[in-house]
Parts: sequence; structure tokens; C-alpha cells
Amino acid sequence: MTDDTHKVSAFSAAVEALEIRDEFRLLLLCARTRVEPKQRELIRTLALKPLDWEFILGKAYWHSLTPLLYRNLHEFCADRIPSAVLEQLESHYMASAKRNLLLTAELIKVLRILESADIIAVPYKGPTLAVLAYGDVALRKFCDLDLVILPRDILPAKSLLVSHGYEWRPFEGQVTGVNEARNFRFWHEYNFVHPDNNATIDLHWRISSQRFPIDIDLEGIWEHLKSARLLGQDIRVFPVEVSLLFLCIHGSKDLWWNRIGWICDIAEQLRSNPDLDWPYTLELAMQTGARRMLLLGLTLARELLQTPLPEQVDSWICADRKTQVLAGHVRHRLFDEWTISDRILEKPRFHIRVRERLRDKIPAYRYLISAAFTEVFVPRKEDHELIELPDPLSVLYYLVRPARLAQRLWSLAIHRNDITH
Repeated sequence: MTDDTHKVSAFSAAVEALEIRDEFRLLLLCARTRVEPKQRELIRTLALKPLDWEFILGKAYWHSLTPLLYRNLHEFCADRIPSAVLEQLESHYMASAKRNLLLTAELIKVLRILESADIIAVPYKGPTLAVLAYGDVALRKFCDLDLVILPRDILPAKSLLVSHGYEWRPFEGQVTGVNEARNFRFWHEYNFVHPDNNATIDLHWRISSQRFPIDIDLEGIWEHLKSARLLGQDIRVFPVEVSLLFLCIHGSKDLWWNRIGWICDIAEQLRSNPDLDWPYTLELAMQTGARRMLLLGLTLARELLQTPLPEQVDSWICADRKTQVLAGHVRHRLFDEWTISDRILEKPRFHIRVRERLRDKIPAYRYLISAAFTEVFVPRKEDHELIELPDPLSVLYYLVRPARLAQRLWSLAIHRNDITH
């Protein structure tokens, strides 16, 4: 048996072993740019089943898989897909491809604007990842442009973008004027929108906020930037080892790997870079306190998309039991419909579990305590709508909130009991 045949057989067995809906099974099979013959047969076989296509389209959109789903279904089983479904997928694909091209041109424009002031900005995710990992800017869905700059360039870059018509849109809590320097301590990005085309630019001076701190030496990374081509233009990009780590950090901090498309990013980057320097990648992850995040991203790519990993990397994963537990947790959230949004304070708890060093866990503990108090006691709009109290008794809303929360938890417990029985 050849290595390729072994990989395909292993993939088929893994797909069949997953206790998930056939609709999710089809999405996983299509979440790739390179589809092996056996995988094509599985796609064609699934396409003949009575699938819930509305469910598939909705999940493909949410998980950022619509371009890959359309391309693979159109190529391998167009004759087995309802024509209305294929037409809808094609419409979404064409609209996404057009938007991607516009955003890619906008990225080149922004990079040249910043370069005019000797400001180096490095694209992060978006068009660059689509071209370098997927091989086609149309195959990866993205909605905004993320760039990383050095902290010293924040204010000059902001002034330059504003002078070229971009509107700075401060997030809630960000300040302007003489106190603007406070933003650089507590935040990690500025958001800009161009009114003519609604292109959104996220300018990062850190990879994540202080609630989820990452000890990245950007100055050191800047010395090892690479060159790449995008729409015929030369741009600077991160070394693939750095880019891979950043993708794993992103998946762990934002919605805790809530999109299959982010896992697909990992798989495609590994597929397109077979000569990756694994010892350096692990060393960088350990230096930044992101080793477990790296291993979690690799584990998900291996288990859900059957991305082959070197034996050395497999040994790292096997040696970290917590990584395997977290991977199971992510799988459960991805495919178990009723748990998607019903667990309270899950995000800060996940942030604690995915960190290894105590100093990195402390901000997450602080956020957990604050979020727990807010979740349990601070009244919300729906609490006021449920019961109208006169102003002198408004303090009682602090009792309404925990009462409503207890009722919600009780209903959830009854729902779970009904499902298990």
C-alpha cells in the first residue's frame, strides 16, 4: 500500500468514525483545495443522500467554507446537487471572489500608502493567506484586511490613513486626544473604514489584547520578514513558521476555534509548506507562551481534515494530554448544535486552559471573575423588558438577573435530559 493510499484510507475511516451529521461530513470533505480520488467518491456518495441543503449552505457560510464547497461540488458531483443549491453556491462564490479581488487591490493600495512614509506593514490572514496557502485569492473567504505594524508606527500610520480618506472608528472604550496613548496599553488594534468602498482595515500593533496576552517580539520578527507576490506586486510577509503560529493563536483567542475555516487555514498552510522548520516553530511557540495553542491547531487539522504531521510533531501532541482534551472540547462545540451558545463563561475558561504559564493565565482569571459577576448580577435590556419597576425599586433588577439566569439553566438541563433520553 502506498503512502497516499494509506492516507486516503485513514481519512475515510476517520470521516466515517466521526459521530456527526452527514451534512458536516460533506463540509469536511470539501474543506480542502486538494481532494484525493477516494475523497471524491465519498463526496459523490454523500451527495446522493437526502441532505438538508439549507443547513449545509448556512453552515458553509458560517464556517467560511462556501468557496471551497462550491468548487468541489461543482467539480466532482454537479450532476447530483439540486440545481437551485448549485446556483446559490455559485452566486455566493462569484460575489465573494469579486469582493476578495477588490479587497486585495485595496490592500496593495494601503501598503503603498504606508510605505510612502517608510512604515512597514505586514498583511496578516486575508488575501495573503488566500494566495500563499490556498493558491487562489477566491478560495478563502475574508471580510476585512488585517495588517501588523510596529508600535512606534501607530500614530504616523493613523494620521496617514486618515489623510487618504480612511475613517478611524474607535472601539468602545478607546479614547482620543491627549489621552490616546492609553489605547496602546489596553488595546491591540485600530479599525479604519473607507467610505467609498466600505473596505475595513484592522491595524494591529499586538497580536491580541491584554486580556489574552501574547509575548511576541515583533522587532525580532521584523528582521526576518520574507518577500512574496500579490497581484503582481512585491509585499512583505511573515515567515511561514510565524504565520502558522499566529493562525493558531487567532483560533484560540477568537471564538475558541468556532469556525472550520480557521482549521482549514492551518491545513492548507501545512500542505503548501512541506519544508516547514518544525524545531524553530516549536521554539517560537514556547518563547511566546503559545505552545499549547500551536499543538491544538495542529491537532484539529490532523483529526478533522487528516492533515499529515511529522512523527516528531505527533509526539509533541501525544505528550500534552491537555491539548487532546481541548481538541475534544472544540470538536464537541463545532458539531453539537445545542451547545453552541448555551454555556456561560466558556470563553474565559477556555482561555485559561489553553495557556501553560501562570503569568499568562492571570489576565484570563481576572476576566473570568469580572465576566462571572457581570453575567450573574448586572441587569440587561431583557431583564428590564421582563419586569417594569419604578425608579426607586430599580435596584431589584440585580435580583431579577440571577433569577432569570437560574431559570435559563434549569430549562437547559431539562433540554439536555430530554435529548439523552
